[in-house]
Amino acid sequence: MRSVAETPRVGNLDPRVILEYQSRGYILLEDAIDHAQLEAAALSLQNLASGSSKLERSDRYNKSGRLDFTKVPNLAKQSEPFRRLASSPRLVGAVESLLGQQALIFRDVAIVKPPHDGAPFTYHQDSEYWDVEPRALISAWVPLRDVGVEDGCLRVIEGSHRRRYHHDLLVGEGHALPYWLTAVLRKMATFSGTGDSDASGFTAMRKLKRSLLGNLTRHFSFLAKLQELHAQVPDEEKHREVSLPVRAGSVILFHSMLLHASNPNTSDRERCAYITSYMGDEYTFCGVGHPEFLVARELTTKAFKKARVSHF
Repeated sequence: MRSVAETPRVGNLDPRVILEYQSRGYILLEDAIDHAQLEAAALSLQNLASGSSKLERSDRYNKSGRLDFTKVPNLAKQSEPFRRLASSPRLVGAVESLLGQQALIFRDVAIVKPPHDGAPFTYHQDSEYWDVEPRALISAWVPLRDVGVEDGCLRVIEGSHRRRYHHDLLVGEGHALPYWLTAVLRKMATFSGTGDSDASGFTAMRKLKRSLLGNLTRHFSFLAKLQELHAQVPDEEKHREVSLPVRAGSVILFHSMLLHASNPNTSDRERCAYITSYMGDEYTFCGVGHPEFLVARELTTKAFKKARVSHF
C-alpha cells in the first residue's frame, strides 16, 4: 500500500501540497485536531443520541436485521464540540488554501458503524448527490479514534476527481434501476435537502426519506441499497486504489469528485467518523430553497454567522 503524503504543520498549505491535492484528489493533514476535542465530540454524540428524541438520524439495517450504520447530520448546529471540530483553525485554514476562497459549511454528518456488522460503502462521487456548482467541494474526514483497514477506513481511486463517472442505484442482488427511475429518486434528494442538510429542501420530504431509506430497511432490506449511488469504475482504473488508515487527530481532505468507498467495520469497536463538507463562498447553490450556510471560520458558541450564496 502506498503511503499518504503529509502536509506541513503550518497554517497555510505549501503550494507543493496544493499541487499534490490537485493531482491526487486528497491529502492527509497530520495532527490537526486535539484529542480532547475528539473526546468531547464523542461524548456529545453519545449524549445527543441518548437524551434527545428530536435528534435527526437515520439507521440502515441489513437483511439479517442487524444495524449496518447510523447517520447523524447537522451536528455543527446542535453541539458545541462539533462546532469546534468543524471550525478548527488549522483545518479551515487548509480547506481555504485549497478552495482559494472563504469556506462555508455545506453539510456535516457523523457516520457510525457498529462493531462486526458495520457495512461497507461502495465507490461513489459525492457531488453526484449534491446541488452545488462547481463540483469542487472539499470534505474533511475526521475519525474520532484510530481507524485502520479492519475498522472501515476510506479507500480512494487516485486522480478520479478529474472526471464524472456514471452512477447507478441498485436493488435486490445488485440489479441496476432504469436510468429514468434513478433520476427521479435522485431528485428526491434535492427536495429532501441535498447532502442531508437541513439548510435546503422540505422537512416533510426529509422525514419521508429517512423513513423509506432508513428505518424501513429493518423490515425491507432490499431498500438498503437505494441509499447509495454506485459508480461504474473501469477495471483498468482500480489499480490506483489506495486505502487510507488514519490516526485520531489527523484529517483526510478530499475532493467531492474523488471516487471513494469505505471498508466494513470488522473490528470489536464502534467506528465513528465525522465528515464536514465545505464549499466556497462564491459557489452556486442550485437546489431547492434559498439557504444560508454557516461560515466555517466564524462559528462560535454565541452566534452563527451565515452567508447566502448565489442561486440559479
